[in-house]
Amino acid sequence: MTAKYEPLRQALESAPDDEPVSFTFAELDELVGGLPPSAREHRPWWANTFSHNRPHALAWMSLGRRVSEVRLGDAVVFSPADAEAVGPCPTSSAPRRPGWPAILDGVGALAAVLECAGYETLLHAVAAHTVFLHPDTVDQSVGRALFRLVRDPTRRGAIDTLPDSRSVMYDDNTGPTLAFLWAAQRTKGRDVQFNHVWGDPRNPDTYTALWNLCATPAFLAKTTDGSNHPEVVRLLRYRAFDLFGRVPAGEEQPVRPSAYESLTWSPAPDPVNELEAVLRRHLADAPRSRPAVSARQLGWAYSDGPDSKIREG
Repeated sequence: MTAKYEPLRQALESAPDDEPVSFTFAELDELVGGLPPSAREHRPWWANTFSHNRPHALAWMSLGRRVSEVRLGDAVVFSPADAEAVGPCPTSSAPRRPGWPAILDGVGALAAVLECAGYETLLHAVAAHTVFLHPDTVDQSVGRALFRLVRDPTRRGAIDTLPDSRSVMYDDNTGPTLAFLWAAQRTKGRDVQFNHVWGDPRNPDTYTALWNLCATPAFLAKTTDGSNHPEVVRLLRYRAFDLFGRVPAGEEQPVRPSAYESLTWSPAPDPVNELEAVLRRHLADAPRSRPAVSARQLGWAYSDGPDSKIREG
């Protein structure tokens, strides 16, 4: 890795190692003193392969990360990944020590448990325990993100302006959780996690989009981040596209997994009639929540600008 990309490695190293990290191209330019044109124009530049003519890839691979999403000219998402999943990284900064055995193999343990439980494959278990919203509910959002929120737990509640001049509020995943539950007319339940099908937490167009959200029990949630189970990410993306017909701007239509027709999915909650009215009632009941404050101050899916009808608590 050349010194040019050392600031990127340091920025990734300082982030929580079990969460995706998103950088805009403007932020990447500032970190490395300007990206080359090929990084802006060609997805292969971001491939998770290291070679003598690709020293930049070591900036994330040496930390056990992989590029999981690229929106050319907009943002790049670096997800957690095992070092073996992205190939050998010839650097002393790699997080594993040669010759040291792993304390546990969580992937193998999960496979053994699911086999004992009678699931044919991991994908069969994921499908059986993953809940998406009903398409008739999601259609009422017309593909829009419900709220002008993006993820940054360290600055939750703060308002900022993105490079494209849009104003957003920072959130800690509470916004997508409430959006899903309010649209489902359900409570959370025990040991449940809400997941983004497309993983960029800094994209306001997808962060609270109902077509980008699903719920899983916590014991399966880790499989949805793609670090050890990219086949689960591919499955969920195709399922979301099959149900809702949408993908983020700049992304290609997902490919149908070969096992798709053999899967039995958890049923969706009953469709909600008059979604906007339902959401307005929830915002009125939670006037200090970040969805309510952001809708009141910045606007949301059902207003052109700040929505004065959403009252303060």
